[in-house]
Amino acid sequence: MIHPALYKLIALQGRGLVRRTLRGAGTPRRIVFFAVGAAVFLLWLGPVLLIATKARSPKQRERVISHVRTVMPMALLGICVVTAITSAGDKAIAFTPGEVDQLFPGPFTRRELLAYKLIKSTLAAVLTGLILSIVMLQRAQWWPACFVGVFLSLLFVQWFSIAMVLGGQAVGAAAYSRVRKLLMVGVAAIVVLGVRTWMAEGSSHGEAALERFRDSPAVNAILTPLQPFAQAMTASGATALLKWSTYAIVLNAGLLVLVFLLDSYYVEAAMAASERRYAKIQRIRAGSFLSLGVSKTATWHLPALPWAGGAGPIAWRQLTNAGRSARGLLLLLLIVAVGAGPVLATAGHNKEIVNVLFGVLAWLTFLCSSMMNFDFRGDVDLIDTLKALPLRESAVAVGQLVVPVLLLTMVHTLLLGIAAAMLPGQRAILLGALTLALPFNAILFGAENLIFLLFPSRPAAVSPGDFQVMGRKFVFLLMKALMLAVAGIIALTAALLVWIATGRSLVPAIGMGWLALAAEAIALVPAIAWAYRRFDPSIHTPA
Repeated sequence: MIHPALYKLIALQGRGLVRRTLRGAGTPRRIVFFAVGAAVFLLWLGPVLLIATKARSPKQRERVISHVRTVMPMALLGICVVTAITSAGDKAIAFTPGEVDQLFPGPFTRRELLAYKLIKSTLAAVLTGLILSIVMLQRAQWWPACFVGVFLSLLFVQWFSIAMVLGGQAVGAAAYSRVRKLLMVGVAAIVVLGVRTWMAEGSSHGEAALERFRDSPAVNAILTPLQPFAQAMTASGATALLKWSTYAIVLNAGLLVLVFLLDSYYVEAAMAASERRYAKIQRIRAGSFLSLGVSKTATWHLPALPWAGGAGPIAWRQLTNAGRSARGLLLLLLIVAVGAGPVLATAGHNKEIVNVLFGVLAWLTFLCSSMMNFDFRGDVDLIDTLKALPLRESAVAVGQLVVPVLLLTMVHTLLLGIAAAMLPGQRAILLGALTLALPFNAILFGAENLIFLLFPSRPAAVSPGDFQVMGRKFVFLLMKALMLAVAGIIALTAALLVWIATGRSLVPAIGMGWLALAAEAIALVPAIAWAYRRFDPSIHTPA
């Protein structure tokens, strides 16, 4: 039993979530965002349900179910490993600042606080499981089984995270660090084994390579305890669901017992995790996505940049900030290089790999454009200081755009450079794309900053049912996509005209496209300067 006040608090938090979701649209703009978010959710849900209910042949169904049972245990293992070697487990154990202020000094025991957190995580798993079970229904046979399997998997991940954090407190920081290093070595060995198996099988037999990797003795021994979650999710009837969900419940119960056995370290671990998580949230709100967990202590100093009308010092500050928190970016670049190298090396003369590469590049571009907030978005709380400087608005705009444009161009250079080196048959088009990366990125971040200055908002995670945040993100994404589409059409038209006029010569066409994109990027600077000039920190700074 836990204190009745904690049950009351959970009920009030649930009521507040519903009220915030339904009554948050207090202004016309918020109403529009809420309506758009709800419409996007329904438009996404409709096709998902249609595909899930579409009749499939027994052979197709068997292949899909086999794939889920192969991949899902490895996915759960991957999440557990990431939780163990990073600070991802903080989310499962951390309290909000308000909860820390109210609950920790309150008349509640350590186990009551732990039970309160577990009940909240279980209720959140129910809501998340309902949504994910609809998404995963096309890969299952029976919706109740799909929901139960997803729900039990979410509980396993959450309780494993709590157990890992408490276990780290129990063994001590030094021993926990050694365990993390050993896990990282083990993960590296498993990755090497997987790549070796994949390359031996060949890129065209990826599923067979995956099954061979799973069936290797070492990997199979690790994955066997996680198999009941996949079996429960893909069960075809009540009997199979009862059998496999019982195994999964027993595994979760073991984790729960372990959590309560380690509860003597809970308060200290929760306080430390709450402090780290609050610091991360503050950095995210300031736009420093890449600096999570990175020390701000600097042992080097960047030389001063040219004055350039005042743009140089602005760019220098942002570049210094990026350099002192670049470990996340370097990790991202390493993941891209390690992932792209073997794939491209085995692609040979496969032309379709270029289409896949550009798809990955587009996804990576939009991801990095949100992460690299070394511009107005990261300086949202310092705009009043910027406005106090005796600098022209256009110089401030240029200085804010320099660093993210250069960083994203580095990402493109790395990926396209590796592709051009390993795909000689596609080298011309890849080098052409690499040439256009710089002006394109200038337009991309110009659009990001223009939209931000006109409609300022802080980064926020989309929770289930939060249609207002979902709608705002979709509207901003649509605006950015429209601006990029217009810029791309204009540049493409100019390049096509030169290509036709020069007898289908690629180099002049690419040069004309580069000039058109550069001119459009330069044309965005006065618009950004105007938006910066009209930004009133006392009114427009988001909460």
